[in-house]
Amino acid sequence: MLFENQKQFELAKRALMNNEGDVLTSIKELKESKEFKNMDNIKLSNAMYELNEGLADSILNFIGDKLGGDISKIKTVLVQMKDQELKFNREELDIYENFYRVVQDQKALDKDHKNPNYENLSKELSESRAGLNSRLRELTKTHNEIFTALELKIKDLTGDSNRKKKYFNAQRASDVLETKTDRYEKIKAITSKSSERSQDLEDFFGVTTQQAQTQVNKAQQNARKQAKKIVPKTTGNEPGSSRDQYNTDPERDLGNRLFDIKEMLATNPTGITAKRKLTKDLDTLIQDIDTAAKGTSVANKKATLRSIAQECGSILQKI
Repeated sequence: MLFENQKQFELAKRALMNNEGDVLTSIKELKESKEFKNMDNIKLSNAMYELNEGLADSILNFIGDKLGGDISKIKTVLVQMKDQELKFNREELDIYENFYRVVQDQKALDKDHKNPNYENLSKELSESRAGLNSRLRELTKTHNEIFTALELKIKDLTGDSNRKKKYFNAQRASDVLETKTDRYEKIKAITSKSSERSQDLEDFFGVTTQQAQTQVNKAQQNARKQAKKIVPKTTGNEPGSSRDQYNTDPERDLGNRLFDIKEMLATNPTGITAKRKLTKDLDTLIQDIDTAAKGTSVANKKATLRSIAQECGSILQKI
């Protein structure tokens, strides 16, 4: 158990909720209570940061409820933004499907040069491709105009409130990750039928699965970044500790670094330079894990660090 009794747990949970996940402020408040007066500072700090991670979603919802009417309107705009992006993805996919049908018709026609209507049919197919290109431009233009209007709504609703901005950014980052992943999966599925399809799409629309995947990776990084703002990290100034942020709670940062390396591996890098960089990053990460493990006496933290190190070693053997 993180705390010595249920009452301590409830008081700690309430403090974190009231302070919107601000661990340091919550600790200061709790140390003024008789329930925590004799509790070891380092033990309290470790318990509070661990509890705070578990409460991340609850704190986010609590902030939303606490902000009242405006947050309900912000939620509505968030839904509109997400729906608009998913709608764009569907309509973009429809354009690409129509494009491939035109391409297939053109290839079939090119095998029948003796067709008396060859020139007229070829012209019609060329006009169809141009029409699809214009349709995509109009779709993108309309999409951008709608988003500009929605962003202005959010600007009015959040105003100068950092809490409202923090709430919006965290929710929006999560939604963007979902919509970017949806678009990537659609493009990946429609181009996977043949290598020619990928080339045709890139040549005509300038769209590639690699670009879509890069957008997903960026969305993942931003979602993690915004989530960390909802659940603040230690600054090294907590009671009884003189350690910096890295040494106080290293496993989260190290785990994120491993996640980034695995994302890079997922792109199947083949170049010598890319593999050397991955190897170097893994070696550095293992060294940092060893340093972090020596700097903590908390059993569950050591176990987490060992697990990260083992996974790094396993990846190294495969490169």
